Amino acid sequence: MRILVVIFFITVLSGCNGIEEWIHEDVDREFVTQTFTPQQIHEDIDFLIATMRERHPAFDEYADIEALETLAEHLKSTALGPMTRQQAFKHIAQLTPLFRDGHSILFPLLAEFTFAEKQGIQTFPFGVKIRDGAAYLASSYTRERDKLTLQKGTEIKFINGISVHEIIGDLTNLSHGETANLRESMLSLLFHYWAFAVFDVAGEITLGIFDQGKTHEVVSKSSDKWERSDTYLEDVQLTFVDDDTGYLRIDSFDVDAESDKFANSVEDAFGQLVAKNTATLIIDIRGNTGGQSDAGAEVIKYLISKPVSQASFAIEKLNRDNNGWFGYKGDVGEVIELNVEKEGLIEPVSADKQFAGDVIVLVDRMTYSAAILFATTILDNNIGTLIGEPTGGFANQTGNLSPFHLPHTKLVMLAPSRYIVRPSGDKRRQPVIPHHIIKPNDGMNEFEWLKQVKNMTIASR
Repeated sequence: MRILVVIFFITVLSGCNGIEEWIHEDVDREFVTQTFTPQQIHEDIDFLIATMRERHPAFDEYADIEALETLAEHLKSTALGPMTRQQAFKHIAQLTPLFRDGHSILFPLLAEFTFAEKQGIQTFPFGVKIRDGAAYLASSYTRERDKLTLQKGTEIKFINGISVHEIIGDLTNLSHGETANLRESMLSLLFHYWAFAVFDVAGEITLGIFDQGKTHEVVSKSSDKWERSDTYLEDVQLTFVDDDTGYLRIDSFDVDAESDKFANSVEDAFGQLVAKNTATLIIDIRGNTGGQSDAGAEVIKYLISKPVSQASFAIEKLNRDNNGWFGYKGDVGEVIELNVEKEGLIEPVSADKQFAGDVIVLVDRMTYSAAILFATTILDNNIGTLIGEPTGGFANQTGNLSPFHLPHTKLVMLAPSRYIVRPSGDKRRQPVIPHHIIKPNDGMNEFEWLKQVKNMTIASR
């Protein structure tokens, strides 16, 4: 059993076609330019909350119900005059933060975004990392026509004349996540959608880039092609910090269920670590926003000598999309318990393949979903030492997402159906707290920083 299935944000970024299944089937120019009456907006708001209450497996624990109901009444009273889909989205999406769940989101204008791209209109072409009200390029990019290169980590000060600080502030009020830190961080994953949906960032785009102590403009035309410098990187990357310290970077647990590529990469990495008799392994899941729990288990099985579980308890709330053929799982609305001890148990590899050294796992505020499951499995089973920032999301997670459409606007809402409690059984709503809390690496050579992390762990024993 997969305790937690793929988190949709990674599917979006990896270019899978599955996201198109979420788009309402009648998308055309008439669809994306229609308007809606105040009564239709009222009904969509009521439907949204009622359906989330019906589908979410821990709605009363997650949602700020009083604030949600108060805001819903305010939004209905201020829905005056006909609204476009964009206006409707910006209006209704104000409810999203109050669900307080990174797996519950009113998706930002998926139909319009896809329609624009099919018309050849450029949307925001860069990946970004958002933190503390600022946005930085997540990779280096080179423009094909003139070989202009924008370096990874470069700060973006404005987009189309609008301050990035203002953009982030406005978007965070529409974003998803258990905490304010997570809601801000999650903007990084869907920034091209958010910028398009809320600020009409498309076509010719002007960036204010802060470089060498000053801000200058870069204009990206619709015809421009930008190439990322790191498109060759795999999800699993093993390097060595020194002769006895391995560094395993895992960007994502979102893997192709039909492919052995991830498992083979992990097996190869641990083969190298065991062959070198490596003393310390640093596993980096900072910024890893999830995927499948099976992928995390694929790594953990090399770190253990006896079976461990990724959860102590898990439930699923049945709806018309997940209750199986002819409702064989149960009735809609029924909550069923999943057998995590039997089906979610991770068995170790053979002794000759097990990694016997010290394990350090790096986490940050953006470690989420299946990556949180991975972190709590490491922590609660005493497999290794966690270092970094408390996670933005909570240690106990929702999962198994499915979309539904609001009846009039056809806006897409994503809702979870499962709830998973960490292996320790602690049900408190709190982040994953590392053994050692440290600030992010700011400017220091990465390997030198990793050596400091290792030395800190050794000194604390």
